[in-house]
Amino acid sequence: YTITDYHEYHDVQFPCILRHDIDYSIERAVRFAKQEKELGVKSTYFVLVSSDFYNIFSCDVGEKIQQLIEYGHEVGLHFDETVYEKNEAYEERIIDYILKERDLLAQVCGREVSVVSMHRPSKKVLEKNLEIPEMVNSYSKELFQEFKYVSDSRMRWREDVMTYIKEKRYSKMQILTHAFWYKEKACGIKELLNGFLKEAEGERYRILEQNF
Repeated sequence: YTITDYHEYHDVQFPCILRHDIDYSIERAVRFAKQEKELGVKSTYFVLVSSDFYNIFSCDVGEKIQQLIEYGHEVGLHFDETVYEKNEAYEERIIDYILKERDLLAQVCGREVSVVSMHRPSKKVLEKNLEIPEMVNSYSKELFQEFKYVSDSRMRWREDVMTYIKEKRYSKMQILTHAFWYKEKACGIKELLNGFLKEAEGERYRILEQNF
């Protein structure tokens, strides 16, 4: 496979799009992105505008988003539909909400944001095959059905991804990983989550120290 992105895959034989959703920790995403850079790999990192775990408008997070870009990766919007009240107006305005969040993220990036992925998308949103002006929808019918899509959701691969790759079993692949689940030393999900909570305590102290 040739590692490519959401814009160039048409020109590639056996394209493989690498994608990373930043659900909890932008710090771990930056560490992951640095390793990819050292391997000569470029991928797409999807950032939440509505995260409860990080604020894209804080100076520290903004700098980390710039690091992702400096490492040669693309930054896309990770859109969480659960933030919005589900009613008839929502159904009609979902694309407006996506574009509004896109523009906010673009301010932080200092460049256009042209790719969106859905955070835990509902069946209804997936079936809509949303066409968003000047944006690539990573869950479009083409990218989600014509590509073999695999994910490490909740620290678990549900399919034998390495066999697919070695055998070139599919003509196109889209691989989603969450940098949050990876550390230098392998560990279980409970240990990993406890480590994240301890890191958060240290981060709170650091922020308090800077503000007093």
